[in-house]
Amino acid sequence: MMVQDIVSPLEKVINDTIQGLPLYIHPYRQPKVWGIKGIGEYWYGAEAGEKSSTVRVGEDAVRLADIVKAIPEKVLGKKVIERFGKTLPLVKILTPKTRLSVQFHDTKNELWIVTGIDKSIAGEKLALIVGFSLKAVKKYSGRVAEKYGEILKSYGEALNKLMELLESSDRGKQALENSKNAALAAEIVKNYVPGTRELVVDLDKARKEMEWFYNYRVVKIGDVIPIPSGTLHALGPGIEVVEPQIPGPTQSLEDGETYPVRYCFPGYERPGVEKMLDIDRAAEMSPGFTEESLPEIMKSENGCVVERLPGKFEDKGLEVHRIIMEPGAVLEITDILSFHTIVSVEGEAKIITKDSEYPVPKARPNGEMLIIPASSGPYGIIAKDSAQIIDTFTPVKINRTS
Repeated sequence: MMVQDIVSPLEKVINDTIQGLPLYIHPYRQPKVWGIKGIGEYWYGAEAGEKSSTVRVGEDAVRLADIVKAIPEKVLGKKVIERFGKTLPLVKILTPKTRLSVQFHDTKNELWIVTGIDKSIAGEKLALIVGFSLKAVKKYSGRVAEKYGEILKSYGEALNKLMELLESSDRGKQALENSKNAALAAEIVKNYVPGTRELVVDLDKARKEMEWFYNYRVVKIGDVIPIPSGTLHALGPGIEVVEPQIPGPTQSLEDGETYPVRYCFPGYERPGVEKMLDIDRAAEMSPGFTEESLPEIMKSENGCVVERLPGKFEDKGLEVHRIIMEPGAVLEITDILSFHTIVSVEGEAKIITKDSEYPVPKARPNGEMLIIPASSGPYGIIAKDSAQIIDTFTPVKINRTS
């Protein structure tokens, strides 16, 4: 009687990956106060520890980080490792129920691909904040970031005066705890806490002056929003995006009237806050109006258009393509030097490799993404209907045509 060796879930996935079989990965769920049902980010990557994505083997979950650690060349590709090391770029899906903090990045670009819109949360304004408004740029020109910084200080002063007043009374404290928002709490108690009405007027005035500086860009599913470094931006409520991630610091500028305070204004320090707002760095932002950037068409044939999305991440080890396919179109991928993380924004498609078919998963919160390892070799994509696919990988040959 022969006794078969018992293969662990990790060993099984490693063996499959060596053979070039694609991996369906499940995300790590990152809690955020602004997230729908408490989850704001879904991480698809090989981060350390519990924040790694996982591959399901029956009822077991194998960490993608452990797979990459065991066979980095098979997953990432030899040339990827030679140039960028043993790092798998992180891809996130963001699901905000409220507007995120207004911020900018001093050293990195960012890219959002809109994959879902919940109108019950977003309301009538299906928009993101990207850069300064055209009116503000025309009025202040090169001083627009400096003037915005001055308005931020006025807004912070008005907001903190209101919060301090509300915190000074039991009724105000209770309203803050229940509503999680200083402005909403003030509306609840304005007839009971003396001085509230006057401070609400001051806050409304400061908020309107601040909002005047923001450029709101209306979006729809499938839109690509590049965020160049130095650009003021914020994701709007109910607008779900895929965000290929480049590590780098974030400069936060304001977080609305959220309570408890996550980011405090300079001069209004509070115990337990995550960080102090970077208002003193507001003048570092790009002062111009942010024009929309167009993708670069890499290939257009046989019902397929392959676009390189804006961002200019290639020198940092990340490239993002959008593949737009007509029903029945076939795209052959032959030059395989890197892994590919695949997800569909619209339509149905499947990957053909190793004589098998693998449906491309839809981009949705807590859904799967598909990683095609470098060991796969050539593969094909077939569209069942009109499809739009996002392909994230590490470029080892930078070939810009414009």
